[in-house]
Amino acid sequence: MGVRPAFGSSLDVRQPYLSMVFQKIPGEAAWTLLNQGRTLSPDMSADTKTYSRIGDKNKKSVAGSVATSVTLHIYVEHDLKDLARALGHVQGAGWAGTEQIDLDPAFVADYKIENYDGSDAGANLIFTEYINELSPNKLTMNLEAEGDVRIGELTGTAASYYIIPAAA
Repeated sequence: MGVRPAFGSSLDVRQPYLSMVFQKIPGEAAWTLLNQGRTLSPDMSADTKTYSRIGDKNKKSVAGSVATSVTLHIYVEHDLKDLARALGHVQGAGWAGTEQIDLDPAFVADYKIENYDGSDAGANLIFTEYINELSPNKLTMNLEAEGDVRIGELTGTAASYYIIPAAA
């Protein structure tokens, strides 16, 4: 009969976490905070190949290269600034009224997500996520009779996604 292993520590629940999403377009020196971001969901998956021998019921699956897809939801009820930026159209002093904001799959941007252990000004950085070379390939704009806020959904592929923990 085995002995149950001890937990390393008690469960530590910290709420609310605060995550801040930043974007940087190639050529820009600084990161820009996206104030209207709602959710940002990276999804990584490795393609697999399955191998088997003649007459053998067992198969071997081997993982190959990793692909990263990303979905970004942005509030667009009355402010198009962040959605336009995510699509590659940076607003200057204001809109001239002649801009055409649309999906450009050739546009590429980097994203950084800073995650803190609370929402107050003294919160500590826990870890930072990076999404490199996100290229949008689908834009969905919902419009609902029952909905109170309009949300744009931008989906695309990225060159890489990784997490860097804060120094402890």
